Amino acid sequence: MFIVTAKLTKARAAAVLIGFFVLIAAIILIVSFCRANSTNAITTAAGIDVSFKNIKDNAARITFLNAFGWEISEQPVSIEEVIIPEEFGEIYEEYNALQQSQGLNLQKYKGKTVRRYTYEVLNYQGQEDKVYANLLIYKNRVIGADICSSKLEGFMHGLMAP
Repeated sequence: MFIVTAKLTKARAAAVLIGFFVLIAAIILIVSFCRANSTNAITTAAGIDVSFKNIKDNAARITFLNAFGWEISEQPVSIEEVIIPEEFGEIYEEYNALQQSQGLNLQKYKGKTVRRYTYEVLNYQGQEDKVYANLLIYKNRVIGADICSSKLEGFMHGLMAP
């Protein structure tokens, strides 16, 4: 059997306590930084940083989509309440994969009611059929977005032009 003794002075105890608090503060700062940078902004192909936050009105939604190079209708074609399902089926898994490719993730919004704003895209090159831009908004934050054609067998992609 071994017995180890250590003399703990007030100075050593204070140093250990200060070190502990510095470590906790560093962890909090790192976590805050990571959260602040996740799904808050994206850089467009033109090198413009676009924030997903503070999308409070129609003008902000238009500005958001214009930053990606899309010219859209002045008013939404439709505004709908959408419930993100609690369990994702194959279609929602694929749609969420599209969202994740652009820095978004619908997983944390399962069961939430969000608004979908649909705008007509006026400058989609090489398309005769109508093309739409969809924005999913939850508490003034874009949580999902896509560009899609109106054709039944059409296309859907993220906000960046293909």
